[in-house]
Amino acid sequence: MEKQMLIYSHQLDVLMQSEEKVKALRHDLKNHLGELAFMAGNQNNEEIQKYIQDMGEYMQNQSELVSCGNKNLDSLLNYLLGQAKKKLNHVEYEVQVPSDLCISAFDLNVILGNLIENAIEAAEQTKDKWMSVDIYYEKGMLSMEIKNSFQHELDVEKNKLLSTKEEKGHGIGLANVRKMVEKYQGFMDVSNTNQIFTVRVMLYL
Repeated sequence: MEKQMLIYSHQLDVLMQSEEKVKALRHDLKNHLGELAFMAGNQNNEEIQKYIQDMGEYMQNQSELVSCGNKNLDSLLNYLLGQAKKKLNHVEYEVQVPSDLCISAFDLNVILGNLIENAIEAAEQTKDKWMSVDIYYEKGMLSMEIKNSFQHELDVEKNKLLSTKEEKGHGIGLANVRKMVEKYQGFMDVSNTNQIFTVRVMLYL
């Protein structure tokens, strides 16, 4: 609950930053429209395009990394990916899910919280400091794939790590994730190849 409150607090800060930018742009909108009308009158198409591009860049909120419309997933990923960007050199992500995704915030937190935090911690210990997160939904199936650079070799047997997080960097938390995956009658695949640790999860919603 404490962690969930922290995540929602972070998302509230993100939304407030976006709202402040909207208010500032609205306040100056008359001037912006006047300037664009002047450029249009002089047929300065390149300047108009540049002006509109500048307005778009101003409206971007650097803290809002994900905005898929699902408030629980947006909140969680904006927090976790924000932490990743502070600690790692390269963070890649792609999220394609509907806004009405039918999964609770608690379940998302157990799955993505454990997997992404494990990935960050393990990637921090490598030279590349790299992590990627791909989440997409299609035909009733929610798929998640988390990859990270990894400097150790792990033995994987039937998707169960034979070493513990205290020893190598992964392990704790995966048991909880596995239980949550079973709740949704899904499956989880764990692999470690060429110093890239990969966890794939699929849930049936």
